[in-house]
Amino acid sequence: MADHSQIIIKKKKVHGGHGHHGGSWKVAYADFVTAMMAFFMVMWIMGLSDDTRTKIQGYFNDPMAFNKTQPASKTVISIGAAPNPRKGQNQAGGENPLEAEKSKVTETERKLTAAIHGIPDLKDLLKQVEVTVTSEGLVIEFREAMNSGFFESGSSIIRPEAKKIIAKIAPILKSSRTRMAIGGYTDAEPYSGKGFTNWDLSLERAAAVRRALNEGGVPNGQFSRIEGFADTELLHPEKPLDPSNRRVTILLPFQHQGGDTATNPAEDASKPVDKVGPSALGIGPTAKDLAKTKKKK
Repeated sequence: MADHSQIIIKKKKVHGGHGHHGGSWKVAYADFVTAMMAFFMVMWIMGLSDDTRTKIQGYFNDPMAFNKTQPASKTVISIGAAPNPRKGQNQAGGENPLEAEKSKVTETERKLTAAIHGIPDLKDLLKQVEVTVTSEGLVIEFREAMNSGFFESGSSIIRPEAKKIIAKIAPILKSSRTRMAIGGYTDAEPYSGKGFTNWDLSLERAAAVRRALNEGGVPNGQFSRIEGFADTELLHPEKPLDPSNRRVTILLPFQHQGGDTATNPAEDASKPVDKVGPSALGIGPTAKDLAKTKKKK
């Protein structure tokens, strides 16, 4: 008897050995990248000056008013539990040394300018005296002119009129109690005397000014160095024989260099990335390393 039963074949789908993981790894990776970015931001901010931190905080507090007024908040961004000192103060609550020095230099500049312009009979010669505050410190410069000068022609002898000016500023420089450096400079015309050069003339003129300041009461302990530069640092390189290249400068240098100069955050953003990124902290490749890698490729 024939078996007429129907044979049924079932096909079972077998999945691979790997389970379905979904996108959870992407979330973990995103958290890792965010944490690293936050770490580098904190490291960058810790390396900035208090003034720069204040400006950055002010920008984010009120971006629209930042370029028109001072930052809306004067509170410095703090790193850690203890608050940072306010601008112009140190950790002990006293005045920041650099800010105190800048205030002192500004006051000295004001006194010098008032004293110099208080000599009415020397108006023409006073036009050749310049008192400025530079990134190095306070600079007093005595420049020669075509028919007017502080020294006898080709000599280190100070004219009587110039001695009056030096006698006026000497007490102010003494009261500042700041060490100073004096430098002498000449134009590019060779000295005509035999065995005597512009090096000798520039140095002797700087020394003559030191002696005149000594006579005005400035002690020797306030001088850090006396130098002669001859014609190596012309005031007007395009006019090497211009009389104003012949000059003597008195520099009262800043003793405290404050590190970062406060800048607008927009200016910081325009700087190359390698200056504010990991390489600046010493934890990443530098620009030289990247250049070497490109050459190898």
